[in-house]
Amino acid sequence: MDIATIIGVISGTGLVLASILLKASIVNFIDVSSIFIVFGGTFAATLNAFPLASVINAIKTSFKIFFGHRIDFVATLRDMLKVAVLARKEGMLALEKYKTDDMFLKKGLGLVADGTKGQVLREIMELERDITIERHEESQLILEKMGELAPAWGMIGTLIGLVIMLLSLSDPSSIGPAMAVALLTTFYGALWANFILLPAASKLEQRSKREALNTNLIIETLLSIADTENPRVLQERLLGFLPPKERQSALPGGKKKGAQ
Repeated sequence: MDIATIIGVISGTGLVLASILLKASIVNFIDVSSIFIVFGGTFAATLNAFPLASVINAIKTSFKIFFGHRIDFVATLRDMLKVAVLARKEGMLALEKYKTDDMFLKKGLGLVADGTKGQVLREIMELERDITIERHEESQLILEKMGELAPAWGMIGTLIGLVIMLLSLSDPSSIGPAMAVALLTTFYGALWANFILLPAASKLEQRSKREALNTNLIIETLLSIADTENPRVLQERLLGFLPPKERQSALPGGKKKGAQ
């Protein structure tokens, strides 16, 4: 689980509930019609802007913020140096036997073992990387758009509630409760957008950037191996991807630090 997300959700929910319970009952803040307007309206408007499959995928992707996402650049760098040494000692064909769960790396090792070199190898791997980034960016864009639309639909619900309230002015006792219900839609829209949708889009964006950096480490390694470059030269190039404080721990024999 992603500790930061869990802490954020629990603390934020706790603060909202506490502020409500200090002055009212949680029941007073539940209105089914307002929920339908905000959540249903936001989803419907999003479908007008994006394909159904993309919207569903973005919603599924948003749940990933609750799960741990550990990219250890130091570990990746060490693995890449092991791959480079393996290729230098046993030849390119030995790369096909290298065991890894990373499909991006596995594909690249297969291309290098097949003799793909230079610009062709770079173009293939960078295309694979860019397509993955584009998929991530689409999900982020959809979540950001939903974050924009949710408050607007909250306001639409509020306007509907105000119209209904004005139609019942003959009964003064109903004005207060009707006004409260009308404002709930704005509350739902603002809370959903600023507590869930926009933060989720931001976290996914940061994760996508880290994944892109990780794939760049792999690409540089594959190109170096294909060009039969000395692993020590590759090591110096890869160290440039790391912050200075982590470079020593990435070297052979260095003390490994925690994942990022």
